Amino acid sequence: MTTIGGAALSVVVVGAGSVGTALATNLRRLGHRVRFARRAPRDDEVEIDGASVGADLTVLAVPFGVVGDVVPRLGLSAGDVVVDATNPFGRPLPVDATAGAAVVADAAGPGIHVVKAFNVMGAEHLSDPTLPDGSRPLLPVAADDDIARSRVVALARDMGFDAVPIAGLSNSALLEDAARYWGLLAMNGGLGRDVVLVAHRRRADPAP
Repeated sequence: MTTIGGAALSVVVVGAGSVGTALATNLRRLGHRVRFARRAPRDDEVEIDGASVGADLTVLAVPFGVVGDVVPRLGLSAGDVVVDATNPFGRPLPVDATAGAAVVADAAGPGIHVVKAFNVMGAEHLSDPTLPDGSRPLLPVAADDDIARSRVVALARDMGFDAVPIAGLSNSALLEDAARYWGLLAMNGGLGRDVVLVAHRRRADPAP
């Protein structure tokens, strides 16, 4: 994965729905080279098969139900980084999986670094996270691999998020619960999709 902040990344966004499109908009604003991959590509989009070959970063933004079919076809190689922006809403997990990200990791295979991120808010916030008061949306980033996690955290901060590194992909289950919590506030709580979680600290220099 190319160094963040120095060179433009080659990014493949798998899925061209609201989440994938919003993330692509944000990444292109920063000068990164973004291609969409989907089953029926249009114009400059690419096929799912082999889409990740040569890419610095793959962003998974497809419905969770197709993860098991799509991910093995991407042409991922050991050391590749996959950002999982999916949520398994309304989909039962395999009995041995604790989170949707575990299903992604299993489909990706050994040696692939899966990073859970960009799943805890509505797509409306992903293209332009800027808030009226200047604060940034809270964005937890979970992964097992320290280097992959730190690079995605750096990228997310460049994109305008208050990215927080979370050690352990196993914690992605809590990130998926956070997405459900956001949905509860937005829909059931009547706050609307404009609501976003922000970390306001009581002290400027919080105790460790």
